[in-house]
Amino acid sequence: MTAGRDRFTAVALEHLAQAVAADELGVERRRVAARVRDQGGSLAVRVASPLAMPPLTIEPETPLTVRLGEAGGSIRARLAALTGLAVVQVDIRATGAVLTERRVR
Repeated sequence: MTAGRDRFTAVALEHLAQAVAADELGVERRRVAARVRDQGGSLAVRVASPLAMPPLTIEPETPLTVRLGEAGGSIRARLAALTGLAVVQVDIRATGAVLTERRVR
C-alpha cells in the first residue's frame, strides 16, 4: 500500500465551511452561504450568515464584533483540523439576526 493524498472538491469544502459556520453561529446550515478559494496554497473562506441572537430586550453577553472575531477563529481552526489544510483567512458578514428565545405572552 502506498500513501495517498486526499483531494477535496470546491463544493465539498464549501459545504463543510457552511456546516462549521452554521454550528459556530447558531443557525441552520441552509441559511449560511460560504465561498472557499485558494490563496497561495492555503484556504480563504468568506461566510455570509445571520447570527443567533437573544431578543432585543436582553443585552448580549459579548459585543457583536468580539463574537464575530471569535467565531472566525473557531471556524478557521475547525476547518483546518477537519481538512488538514491551512486556513489563512475567514471573513464573516452578518446578514441578519435569528432570535434564539421568544417571549411568552
